[in-house]
Amino acid sequence: MPSKYSGGKVSEVQWTEFQSWMQRQLDQKFQEQEAKIKEALDGLNSRSWQLGGARTRAISEMSARHSMGADTELGISSTSLPTVRMDDSIEVVAEPVSPHSEHSDAKHTPHVTRILGKEVVREKLKENQPFKAFVKKGLDFYMALVVLANLACIIAMTEWTVHQTDLALGLTDAEWSGASLETFELLEYVFFGIYLLDVLLRMATLRREWYFDQLEGIMYLNIFDGVLVVINLFELVALPMILLGEDQQQHATTIRVIKLVRIVRTLRIFKTVSLFRQLRILVGTCFASIGALFWSMILLIVLQIGFALAICQALQLFILDTHADFETRMEMHSYYGSFAKALYTMFEITFSGSWPVRVRPVIEKVDAWYSVPFLAYVTFVVFAVIKIVTALFLKETLTSAANDADMVLEDARRTAQDYHYKLQELFRLADDDGDGNLSRDEFVETMSLPSVQHYLRTLDMSIQDCRPLFDILDDGDGLITIAEFVKGLSQIKGQARAVDIVILQRENANLLAECKHIRKDIGRIQRTLPKMLRTVASGLSAASDESETLFTA
Repeated sequence: MPSKYSGGKVSEVQWTEFQSWMQRQLDQKFQEQEAKIKEALDGLNSRSWQLGGARTRAISEMSARHSMGADTELGISSTSLPTVRMDDSIEVVAEPVSPHSEHSDAKHTPHVTRILGKEVVREKLKENQPFKAFVKKGLDFYMALVVLANLACIIAMTEWTVHQTDLALGLTDAEWSGASLETFELLEYVFFGIYLLDVLLRMATLRREWYFDQLEGIMYLNIFDGVLVVINLFELVALPMILLGEDQQQHATTIRVIKLVRIVRTLRIFKTVSLFRQLRILVGTCFASIGALFWSMILLIVLQIGFALAICQALQLFILDTHADFETRMEMHSYYGSFAKALYTMFEITFSGSWPVRVRPVIEKVDAWYSVPFLAYVTFVVFAVIKIVTALFLKETLTSAANDADMVLEDARRTAQDYHYKLQELFRLADDDGDGNLSRDEFVETMSLPSVQHYLRTLDMSIQDCRPLFDILDDGDGLITIAEFVKGLSQIKGQARAVDIVILQRENANLLAECKHIRKDIGRIQRTLPKMLRTVASGLSAASDESETLFTA
């Protein structure tokens, strides 16, 4: 095909070669310009992907907040807004706190940290060394069942002893209908073997942790178990050999007395078995309130001593009066005749609630004026002081329960389950067709009902417009599943917290910084693009000149 530069003298083959050469030149120029543009935009793309990766990591860490056992069978967290773990590049500004709050935090932080440390170590140990974790915690439940069975055996053996005593005293002639003495002795050896195996297994598995743990300190319960096993060994093996040849009845009595020591082993389940969690909290409260108990007892003892001295001295005149009734004088002497008797009587009046029985004889048989000091004591001590001490112990109980990690986790889990159950019930009511999904019409119709709005307000949620909320909960398929419904409403529950606002501010700052980088890159491209276009144009012009020269030649 001839061209206008050749005057009809160029053959078709030459023209085809020229087109191929021109195409190669243009492709080369465009590849060079594309490489330059890609290099200029490379920084922008890398920063965009960094932002996307950071946001992806943030989304993957959204379930970090309130992860204390609050998941349900759907795997849904009950938090209102996600939390993001900030890296070292984020500056954290501490809010000022009052000295009282600092003192309170300093008071409770070591205890809470120690409890949390126990939970973390327990969870890691459960994942890495399951058998060791079972020996350290899970075995306690089964040993508690053994302890209860042993306790039942001791009770039955005690009843057998009482029956033998009744036979000796002639109080009964009925035969014992329970197990024989040989059966009880055999069971004692069986329980001893189980206890010995338990101690040896713990010592072999835990090693140094059997008697000392880095978090819990000295393991007094394990040491106590070891002491009980040693006592049991002495009781069942060594003591029969020592008492061999002596009176068998005395031997049996000694053995039974020593066996009662093992009843103390039941205290072990108060702290380790979840079945006795409330008892464990009660025991922990008693230990936590030892100081308050000591000073409360000191106050009550001082009041009892003072009143006992006064009443004892006042009634001595009546007791020594020979004209008074002798039986009344002896009765007063039995209650208030000495300081020890008067103090014991005041102890009964204070703690047993028997003050009418102890006070009325004095008022009716001695003098009615004694009602004044006794009523004052009952009003001030028995009513007021005892109530104050009870309130103090109640406060210690609530504090101990609030600091108990297991109770906190259990309460959080129970609260989350109740909340999710209510949302699931609401979802089922809104699902008219029963297909397990909510369409936009079903969602808007149900959420707009006044009764549903009131119900949501009781759940600490306020929804004004339902249509935008559907778009928020929907994952793009136009339907809301029960998991999406519960998860979405759980996240919008309550008010925004300070940490959520800080996270949003930080994300907005990152987005603003990326926008500034994009603006700078676009400005640089705008400045370099005309130069690139001129270079391309000059290259095309040079190529055109070369082709024209070639065709002319």
